[in-house]
Formats: sequence, C-alpha cells, structure tokens
Amino acid sequence: MTDYNELVNQYKQFRQITRKLHSSLPEYLSKKAFNTCGKKLGLMRRGTLVFNDEQEMAVLMDYCLYDYQEKGSNAISKHMADSKTDTDTDEYKTLRAMSESFYTLIRIEDILPGVGVRVNDLLSERQYLLIDIGFSETAEQGMVIATRLLPFEDFVMTSGAVLAVDQESLSRLFDFAFENYGSEDGNYIEVDMRQRAELIAEIIRSCLDARSSSQIIYEDMPDDMEFEPDTEPLQPSGRIGRNESCPCGSGKKYKRCCGR
Repeated sequence: MTDYNELVNQYKQFRQITRKLHSSLPEYLSKKAFNTCGKKLGLMRRGTLVFNDEQEMAVLMDYCLYDYQEKGSNAISKHMADSKTDTDTDEYKTLRAMSESFYTLIRIEDILPGVGVRVNDLLSERQYLLIDIGFSETAEQGMVIATRLLPFEDFVMTSGAVLAVDQESLSRLFDFAFENYGSEDGNYIEVDMRQRAELIAEIIRSCLDARSSSQIIYEDMPDDMEFEPDTEPLQPSGRIGRNESCPCGSGKKYKRCCGR
C-alpha cells in the first residue's frame, strides 16, 4: 500500500523549496522577458501589462521562469549553473524537477482527500499521482486544468499556476495542436522546445480569453497543517461562499476577488 504520509511529507519539503526558488529566480529575468512573454500570452495592452486577477500574474511569472529563454537558457538552468547545488540535497532534487517540468492539460480521475489527485495527462496519455493537499479539497472529478507539472520520483506536483479549461476551449486546443504539431496519422503530438513554448502560450491564451483564471478554486495548505489521509474518493463539494476569504490568497473576500 502506498505510504501517503511519507509522500505528503516529501511534497511539503519540495513545495517549501519551490516557493523560495520562485522568489529568487526572477532576478534572472529582464524587463524584456516580461514584455515578450506578456505579449505572447495576450496580457500586454498598449505597452502595459494588464491583469484581471492575481492568478494571471502568477501565470505570467510561471511562463517567464520556465519558457522564456535567452541564449538557450531559462531562469532555472541559469540558477543551476550559478548555484552548483550538491546533488544529494532536496534543493537539487527540486531544481532537477523544475528543469524537467512540462506544461500540459490534465483531467482529474480520482481524488485522495488530504493527499492529492490522480490525473490523466491528455497530451501524453500518461497517468500521474499529483500530490497537493489544498487541491485535493477543491478539485472535482472530471475537471480539466492546464498547469505545469514538476516530476519527482514517486509523484508530480504543480508549479503553482493553474488554469481551468472548459470543454469548448479544450476542443479548440486539440484542434490547434493536431493541426500544427500532430502526426500524419493524427495519433500523437510532437513538438520541439521552441514549438512547445508556442503551444503552451496558445493553451494559456485560450484559458485567459475564457477568464478561467477566475474560475479555478485552488488552495495551497500551510506546510504545518495536520491531516488524516483518506483514500476514498471525495464527492464534489459546494462552491466557496461569496463572503468567505478568497482561496487565491489575496486576503479579500471571494466576491471582491476571483468571484467577481
């Protein structure tokens, strides 16, 4: 039987390191990076970056850190080259997972309360155990999200920037992907690194156009939270109350933030 307690403890450690890295990695980004990525994602208007909510800011930062490259290197690879982190440390494991991360579309297949969710990668038809305590309390079976996955030995976790994908957007994205990057027999999608960045941008633009950043309910629980893992599937819960604190972490009421 899977030791979910051990996996969740590992997740907490890796998540804490990821947060620290995400706060320091922007030093490797220039103003050009934000402007270029902002234009690609449709967030630049008349020379100014415009955001509808904090989640859109997180999405832009995520794209800049992972997909923007200068001289063949992104912010993560530059940091790895500078830091020379010991390969036996959790920080190195986290950096390696960040360097091997991939943006994709996933469908929630099963929910493990207090642990995470089991997902199907719709672009590769692979299955993963996604550890995320907060997401296990807000996700609904069958929902599709666009996110970046960081692969560890026994599970994956998100980079933190998550977007909901409705059925109309999903159909449009697959039409776009197969038309531009699909095989002749239409059985798989194959892209190089440059094309992958373009495909990711198309996915994000489609989600942002549908205002999906305000539709996702995503929580990252405190690292010291106590929990009791339950492997029984959780039934979809009701929506968050409009007068409750917004789960995006802004400190505002839901109706004044993502619930507008």
